[in-house]
Amino acid sequence: MRHHITNIRGLEVGTGSPVSVMGALNLSPESFYSGSVVTSSDQIAESVRGMEQEGADIIDVGAASTAPRTIYGTAEVGVEEELGRIRESLGLIIESTRLPISIDTTSSSVAETALDTGASLVNDTSGLRADDRMAKLVVDRAVPLVIMANCGGPCLSVEAALDSITTSIKTAMNAGVDPSRIIVDPGIGFGKPTETDCAILRNLGLFSLLGHPLLVGVSRKAFIGGLLGLPDPAMRLTGTIAATSVAVVNGANIIRAHDVRETCEAVKIGEALRKSLSAERNDVELLGLCNEREAELVIGQLGAGPDIAKHLANKAVTLNFLVRNAQTPAALILKQEMLALGGDAAYHHDVIDRGIDCTDVLVMGTRLQLNKLVKRIVTIRDFGLAGIGSTIRDLMAEHMAGFG
Repeated sequence: MRHHITNIRGLEVGTGSPVSVMGALNLSPESFYSGSVVTSSDQIAESVRGMEQEGADIIDVGAASTAPRTIYGTAEVGVEEELGRIRESLGLIIESTRLPISIDTTSSSVAETALDTGASLVNDTSGLRADDRMAKLVVDRAVPLVIMANCGGPCLSVEAALDSITTSIKTAMNAGVDPSRIIVDPGIGFGKPTETDCAILRNLGLFSLLGHPLLVGVSRKAFIGGLLGLPDPAMRLTGTIAATSVAVVNGANIIRAHDVRETCEAVKIGEALRKSLSAERNDVELLGLCNEREAELVIGQLGAGPDIAKHLANKAVTLNFLVRNAQTPAALILKQEMLALGGDAAYHHDVIDRGIDCTDVLVMGTRLQLNKLVKRIVTIRDFGLAGIGSTIRDLMAEHMAGFG
């Protein structure tokens, strides 16, 4: 898929550019991770300079914590207090670094003040839901915008997060935001169950297919604590580094982090392991689509209606099922049925003359073909075919459930 490259005051982010690290600078004492909080002038200047020296590409400044109250008991901060913190500290931050500054806020008033002072990017964790003026401000100032998945509460599935971002992108573009200035964030954390955060991290490729640079923040978040049994965010650095490398392998273009030096190292590992799933030449692109949901997103981006996109996606990706110890007649029937449906099957060469009793079989086909195969063989009571058919059906259902 052809992706937009977003320019943040001279820094290009997106496909084809190195992964950028966004250092998180919290001016909010109520932040869920107290180790990231700086309040005095000396602390602020030292922290900003330290992030730049350690390899940060962007500094993300927040003056009101967005951590969920249900998990961390986070105190609510009013807009006036948030504005006061920004007015007091942002000038010093800008003087202390050459890096572009991002303002992490859901308030257009705070964003406007930050942009007036010299910020270059708006990071709206509400996905343009909290403040109707935010989109217009971004348009008027012609600055990049991070849109985070926000379902009016935790997004409880990958699909919900995708739908939320898609809605927010439409809101932004209807307001006149240049698509090349949009960055998307799937919103890991923010009160989601651990299993949902893990599903989003596994399926970052789906969010990349929206066509915009992908920002991911996993730093010291609750899902890491849940997986490792570490309720204290201060103890979650090792898990954060592991999750960071996975995020980069799976397509992240920007990593938001509290620990810049360690994150830069994790990013390098992730970039070395990341494999391109597409190739392009002369306006022809080979896509390495991994599942039907990815195909559905690509087809939808072309302008096809949702029903057409869902139907065609069933034809876009080949699934492969290895059936072990199938009886020889079952192997022959599977081969015959798949060939009739436009797919195929592979097995031991001695099956042809019935020289062996059992063989492993690789069944290859699209979801549409395999669904038709299942319907045919679940009614055959001989050679174990009914059991093979029902197992393939169940595995396909589990496969799709992994994207929800």
